[in-house]
Amino acid sequence: MEPTQDPATSLPAPFDPGPAPPPAEIYQFKYRGDGTAFFFVIIKNIFLTIITLGIYAAWAKTRRRQYIWNHVELHGQRMVYSGTGMELFIGYLKLAGVYLVIFGVPMALGRVSRTAQLVVQGIIGLAVVFLIPYAIYWSRAYLLSRSSWRGIRFGLADNSGAYARTFIGGYFLTLLTLGIYGPFWFNNLRTVMTNSTRLGSERFTYDGRGNEVFWICFKGFWLTLVTLGIYWFWMQARLQRYYFSHTSYGGARGRFAITGGQLFGLFILNAVATTMSFGLAFPWIATYSLRNILDRISFEGHIDFAQILQRDGAASPTADGLADALGVDLGI
Repeated sequence: MEPTQDPATSLPAPFDPGPAPPPAEIYQFKYRGDGTAFFFVIIKNIFLTIITLGIYAAWAKTRRRQYIWNHVELHGQRMVYSGTGMELFIGYLKLAGVYLVIFGVPMALGRVSRTAQLVVQGIIGLAVVFLIPYAIYWSRAYLLSRSSWRGIRFGLADNSGAYARTFIGGYFLTLLTLGIYGPFWFNNLRTVMTNSTRLGSERFTYDGRGNEVFWICFKGFWLTLVTLGIYWFWMQARLQRYYFSHTSYGGARGRFAITGGQLFGLFILNAVATTMSFGLAFPWIATYSLRNILDRISFEGHIDFAQILQRDGAASPTADGLADALGVDLGI
C-alpha cells in the first residue's frame, strides 16, 4: 500500500512576483521668470555693453543665461548656471587671436603671390566649413558643463569626432538626394548629441528612428505646401513630440504636450507684439514663450537619484564664442 501524501505539502509553491516596481513620477519643468525683471537685465546689459565699447558683451551673455537658467525649475528644484563673464571674455580674446592669424596670413601672402593668397584663403574657407559641427558640439559641451540641477552637473561626452562625421556625411548625402536624406540626417545628429549628454553619471538616451522621422517630415512637407506654410507649425509640434517621447533618462521618458495650434499662436504673438512695440516687448514675449513651452515638457517614470554620481566635465568657453561667430550657437 502506497503512503499517503499531505495535500498541503503537495501543492506548488505560490508565485513570488518579487519587489513591486517603484511608482511612476512626473518630473515637470516650469519657468518662473518675470518679464519685468528680465527687461531690466536686458536694459542693463545693453547700456554696459555700449559704454564699454562691446567689452561687457561676454558678461551680458552670461548674465542673460544666468537669469533664464536660474528660473527654470524641474521637479521643484531650480537649474543653476555657473558660467562667468570673465572666462567667456578670455575665450573671446583667444578667438580674436585666431582670427588675426586667419586673416593676417593671406594678407601677408598677397604681397608675395596672389596665387598663394587665393590657395590659402580657399583652404581656410574649407577648414571653417568643416569646423562648424565641432563648434556646435563644443559650445553645447561648454553650456552643459556650466549647468547643474540638484547640485549635479550636466556634461557632454567627448564624441565630437562622431558628431562631425555624422554632420558632414549627412550634409553631403542631403545635398545629393535633394533633401530626401534630411530627416535621417537630423535624427542621426540628435542620436549622437542626446546619447552623449549626461546628468552626473547617468546619460540620456534617444531611440528615435530615421524612417519614422522621415514620414513625419514627408507628410508635413506636402501639407505645408498645400496650406501655404501654415501646416509647418503642426509638423514642428509633431516632430518635437516624437523627439521627446523617444528621449529617456534613467527610468523616465520625455513628454512634450505641445500642439501645432499653440506653436502657431506663439508665432503670431511674437510677430505682432514685437513689431508693434518696436522690440521693447521682447522680455515679456520671451518670458511668456518660455513659460508656455517649458510648462509642457516633462519626464515620466522613476529616476533613482541615489545612484547618480557627480562627474567632472571640462569644456572650453572659447567654443561658445566660435559657435557665436559661425552663427550656430543656441541664441541664448
